Amino acid sequence: MLFHRRSRGDNVHQGDVFRKAGTYGGVWVVERVFEYPDIPPHVRLVERHKSRAMTVAADLLFDSEFFTRISGPQDGAE
Repeated sequence: MLFHRRSRGDNVHQGDVFRKAGTYGGVWVVERVFEYPDIPPHVRLVERHKSRAMTVAADLLFDSEFFTRISGPQDGAE
């Protein structure tokens, strides 16, 4: 690959906590980070205290239209 830009998604770790934007946003915790050689990193998110889960591209977590970071494992999050 001639051009490789480090993805902001590289800074996501298991246990990081994000608030999803919107009326029914909720608080989501990174359960797992998926790293494959042919696609950008993805994460599995689980909603705190609920049963919903979703998988999204890790970069989406840094788009303020969709998510806001609340804390990471170093901050004492779950």
